[in-house]
Amino acid sequence: MAPCRMLNQIPRELTDWKNNMTHEVKRLFKYVGHLPSLLSITPNVAIIQALLGYWDPEGSIFRFGECELTPTLEEIEGLLQIPGKGYPMIYPTNGTREQFYRFLGLRQASMNQHPDARSCPLEFLYERFGERGSYEQYRTDFFISKEQWVEKRVQAFGLALINLLLFPQKHGKITFFTINMVQSLFSGINGMTPTLVPVIIADIFTAATECQKKRGFFYGSNLILQMWAMEHLAKRTLNPLGSCLPAENWIESHRERVKKYYRIASPTQFIQEFDNLAPEKIQWVLDWTKVRDPVFTTTQHSFIPLAGTNGLVAYVPQRVMRQFGYPQRIR
Repeated sequence: MAPCRMLNQIPRELTDWKNNMTHEVKRLFKYVGHLPSLLSITPNVAIIQALLGYWDPEGSIFRFGECELTPTLEEIEGLLQIPGKGYPMIYPTNGTREQFYRFLGLRQASMNQHPDARSCPLEFLYERFGERGSYEQYRTDFFISKEQWVEKRVQAFGLALINLLLFPQKHGKITFFTINMVQSLFSGINGMTPTLVPVIIADIFTAATECQKKRGFFYGSNLILQMWAMEHLAKRTLNPLGSCLPAENWIESHRERVKKYYRIASPTQFIQEFDNLAPEKIQWVLDWTKVRDPVFTTTQHSFIPLAGTNGLVAYVPQRVMRQFGYPQRIR
């Protein structure tokens, strides 16, 4: 079992920010789906620590005896209800401090108190965008109008969510390297909203591999991985209309489906669960998974290369056909 550190608490500022933007948050749905609902999920470090012992980096799968599972593009797309197959992909490239403050409509001088070239505290963003009166309080920090700030306020919240919940860092700050992804997300690519799903999965795979080897920080969305694992553990009758409900908030209803697993706080108990897994005990197909015409290969490879913030990883959905309702042989 790898004692890997990870996001273990939802920052209070994010919750307050969401509560201060009850109606405006809905404008984020087109870009990040139900990502704001992750703020209601309690991180369970124990299940991630236990899962790492079953990770097979060569196959990009979790192996539980004769059972193999991996987060799929279709599962994460459906869970978050964000753009997926058929939408342009985002290729992560390092953003800069200058791009960061220009995107947010901030003057360069406003960041002088935070000279770090790579990040700034969440508090800095919350003070300038989190409260309804933030613009008036920090008026001299902006080169944009109040009307433009109202729009940027929503995007700044999306930026914070993406940074801290999908691509967390051990220092818990807002990093500048994600700004290119966020700009592409809100500006669009070829007139379409791009998908974050491949990057989310790639970083989870990389984080699992690195934590298994180095026992460092889990630089991936442990919240997404935690929910994904619990959903597969919770055997139930499949909702036949689940994948046809594009606005359904599966994150809000998640706790009710898997509540017994949130009572487990020990990696040892989860290891016992995983060691005793049998095919008939697993929820192979999740309610929201679009099983028709899933993405299995590319024209060049038998696997799919996914671009994450730390490079390319191999995604091999042929190893987990049962997650799409097909029979599967274990190699």
